Amino acid sequence: MIQPVHVRMARAALNWTVRELEQKSGVGRNTISRYEAGFDILASSLQLLEQLLTQEGIIFFENDKTFGIGVGLKRGARSSSAQRSVP
Repeated sequence: MIQPVHVRMARAALNWTVRELEQKSGVGRNTISRYEAGFDILASSLQLLEQLLTQEGIIFFENDKTFGIGVGLKRGARSSSAQRSVP
């Protein structure tokens, strides 16, 4: 299961606000903020967040021997918020 720090790091990697994550995941922003602050949330809400972030190209790292806990963004992955038409 992803940790609160994963959600914060993933939002930063995707350049998303809590409100954007709420709109894309269907999980309320109060729930997201509570989880990022270290409080428990329903497993179903956490599953929705993890599923969306994974679809957006986020890779979650758990206790990596070199880097510790963190996230990565797959090369070539483009978030739906970053897909804009270029004039």
